[in-house]
Amino acid sequence: MSPARTDRRKIAIIGSGSAGLGAAWALKGTDYDVHIFEKSDRLGGHTNTQPFASPSGETINVDTGFIVMNAATYPNFIRFLREVGVDPVDTEMTFGVSRDHGAFEWSGEAQGIFAQRRNFFRPRHWRMIFDIIRFNQFALDLIVSDDESSVERLGSSVKHRQQYRDMPIGKYLEQEGYSHAFRDDYLIPMTAAVWSTSPDKASLDFPAQTLIRFMWNHHLLSTIATRPPWMTIMGGSQRYIDAIVKQYPPGRLHIHTSCEAANILRPTRPEEPGVTVSWIDATSGHLEGDVFDHAILACHGDQILPLIAKHGSRKDQSWPQTGFVKGAPGRKHVSDLESEIFSTFETSQNICYLHSDLSLMPRRRATWTAWNYLIQSIPSKLSSPAGVSLTYNMNILQHLPEARHGPVLVTMNPPHAPDPARTQGKFTYRHPLYTIEAVQAQKRLEQVQNLRGVSYAGAWTKYGFHEDGFSSGLKVAIEHLGAKLPFEFVDSTYARGHRPELGWKDYVLRIVLLVVLVCIRLLETVLGLPVVRSVVPVVEAAGTRALDMAEAVGWLRDPVVRMKVA
Repeated sequence: MSPARTDRRKIAIIGSGSAGLGAAWALKGTDYDVHIFEKSDRLGGHTNTQPFASPSGETINVDTGFIVMNAATYPNFIRFLREVGVDPVDTEMTFGVSRDHGAFEWSGEAQGIFAQRRNFFRPRHWRMIFDIIRFNQFALDLIVSDDESSVERLGSSVKHRQQYRDMPIGKYLEQEGYSHAFRDDYLIPMTAAVWSTSPDKASLDFPAQTLIRFMWNHHLLSTIATRPPWMTIMGGSQRYIDAIVKQYPPGRLHIHTSCEAANILRPTRPEEPGVTVSWIDATSGHLEGDVFDHAILACHGDQILPLIAKHGSRKDQSWPQTGFVKGAPGRKHVSDLESEIFSTFETSQNICYLHSDLSLMPRRRATWTAWNYLIQSIPSKLSSPAGVSLTYNMNILQHLPEARHGPVLVTMNPPHAPDPARTQGKFTYRHPLYTIEAVQAQKRLEQVQNLRGVSYAGAWTKYGFHEDGFSSGLKVAIEHLGAKLPFEFVDSTYARGHRPELGWKDYVLRIVLLVVLVCIRLLETVLGLPVVRSVVPVVEAAGTRALDMAEAVGWLRDPVVRMKVA
């Protein structure tokens, strides 16, 4: 139904994900009436806490979308949580890879690197480990400042950084000579998992500089330094949504769920009223609308053009089904700049299951981690077209003891659907895709912000994470609508500063890595000789047979045999 008439100014927020909720919370201290329009039947977007029936008979709350945050790089969101009385707790963030149902497995934990004993005899695995350390050191050169002093400190390689600025990560790895093992068994899985993108083209096309700055900000390139803790919300992230709604001044927050925004009609002349928002009420099926003083489009980046490009009559709130005709006289609703910017943003669709099926975990319990990346060399016809398959071990992430609740798992795009008898929910999420064009468009977004009564917010404006979305909502509320926060707003893009500062340990490690790299290149040249190349698989096979014999007589047990099946 249409919003109630009041004398107070009205703000429309399209979308109730992290950005929309951030804007709404920031505006609660203003004199605006805030109206949130949400297509779904619930608030939250990726904040989706679901009930899970455990074997003990208990029902527990489990997050299926937004799960964790980083203490160092989520400054605004964590301060907000503490303001509303929701204190996050530390959790464990570990990562592992399982290929072809356990044919190859490893994890980043000390006990998981060689949990599959055969990895001791795989030169490919050793090369991956070396390249991880090498990448953690030398990839930093891409985000070093352009000033001359930085060039002197970090060496002549910085002078070539400009050529990498707009380079995809796949091209960077190729030019720098990183191994296929590093690319396929570490960096692509990591990138695909973090951004929920396809592990092939989308991950390789990811802008190198954007990826490396993100990894540095989140301490994912820390070979020597300690990493800040990751955190989660006990009892589920729904708690912070409930806190926002409960703490809002009475009569000031108007929630319209099951209402899909259909059209945003902006004024084209000064004498016209504010922004007209049209929406479809899913309950009645009717098209409705109202005029607002300002609108915040807190939706996905690729949803904006379809909303602002349509035009229609303010009298009947309708619009031509043929859409916006750019050359319509006197009614240019979308500028060329807006079209250029918003046409670059894309999203991928991902399916998540809440379940307890252990077939979607690595075979070896020693390689079980918080994030478990699953991949098949030859994808099954039944696997998700999105490609990235990832199981979140919620027993670890949200402190849900397996002995009490059984396996509590969330799998994105599984290679096969979990056992229906062990499945408790299925959900669809969309995630932003990052290309060179999208990153360049982000830098131009300020040029179209707050024009003709409309602002734009969303995780897609930065790295695509909860802090990015929430902070973007706070920012437009502060800068465009005069909102005040009870804490200082922090731009988390440069949470660790603008460039790395290397110490003497880093320089020593770089020298050692360069020496080792020269030795590896010489060794690879020797191993490439026909006679030597034929010996390598023989040695690997002999080592594997020795392990098989040791396991057979009980001298050595592969961790897979100790896996508890529930």
